[in-house]
Amino acid sequence: MAKKIIFYTCIISVIILLISRAEDIIRYSKEAMNICYELIIPTLFPFFVCSSLLVYSGFGSVLASAAKNIMRPLFNIAPAGAAAFVLGIISGYPLGALTASQLYKCGALSKAEAERLLSFCSNSGPLFIIGSIGVSIYGKLSYGIALYAVHIISSVLVGICFRRYGKNKHNSPPMKLNTSETPLSNVFSVSLRESVKSILTVCFSIIFFSALSRTILSIGSLPPILDAAASGLCEFSTGVLKTSALDAGLYEKLILTSFIVGFSGISVHLQVMAVTSDSGLSLKPYIAGKMLHGAFAATLTAALLFISQPTAAVFSSNTPVLSVSFTAAALMTATVTAFALLTASISRLAKLRK
Repeated sequence: MAKKIIFYTCIISVIILLISRAEDIIRYSKEAMNICYELIIPTLFPFFVCSSLLVYSGFGSVLASAAKNIMRPLFNIAPAGAAAFVLGIISGYPLGALTASQLYKCGALSKAEAERLLSFCSNSGPLFIIGSIGVSIYGKLSYGIALYAVHIISSVLVGICFRRYGKNKHNSPPMKLNTSETPLSNVFSVSLRESVKSILTVCFSIIFFSALSRTILSIGSLPPILDAAASGLCEFSTGVLKTSALDAGLYEKLILTSFIVGFSGISVHLQVMAVTSDSGLSLKPYIAGKMLHGAFAATLTAALLFISQPTAAVFSSNTPVLSVSFTAAALMTATVTAFALLTASISRLAKLRK
């Protein structure tokens, strides 16, 4: 009952806000629609269709088979979980979480394994990071590729961190994973229909949370960098755009962008909650995993930028960059963290082989 009271209070507060600041809501909604029209749909929709073609043609099974040998040693998850991890990497939010939920419901994974999987399988797709962020926002394909590589590595590190989550020792039964039984003659129509649903879900989530968060943030006055970070915590594409427009160095903007994409924002979290609501899985490891994902991604991005030393001249001739001491500390932190996780994994593998 207490949860319902809190929920009702929040909704009533939002309705009051919508009425009292109607002009702001309308303006921010229009701007969010422009973001969807000019950036999100052109870069994501073609990929959604191609990704769906792979999924519904059964190619997901091939991908799962190729990756299944890493699941148990690294993540302590049955091989079938590879499907959620791989599809989450190539398709983006929230397909990885949806697949993990389906694997649990069909008996391919135990509850503990499915919750471990949720902590790291819900990821942003390559076309958004490489196309939207790298090319469209920052104007550099190499930045997008680097951020996507960091995104995947961070996801793997989160999965390793959560490999001991849950006390359930149940081993899932071996089973053949079939991602689709759709006839090839119907694959395109099904893929197109599902892609339209996905892009509409993404766009309208962006419009709602972008307009709401910007309206709430406009009530007070935050420094630009905090405003961008807060926007990213609510809706990550808006946060990424605000971050790219900051009057700051390229290093700071890319690091904050990496954190926002890794955390993914409340808008995406609610999408994941919706697709897993009937599974009975706890989202606590998912939320903790996304926070850790953002931290890993920011740290590894700082380390990568320190190593590669990209130029910031395209943004400003006198834009300050991160200090050497800060980036050196970030590099040391990333190195020590990666080494510790790798050592733990090797030790675990050695125990399993005995």
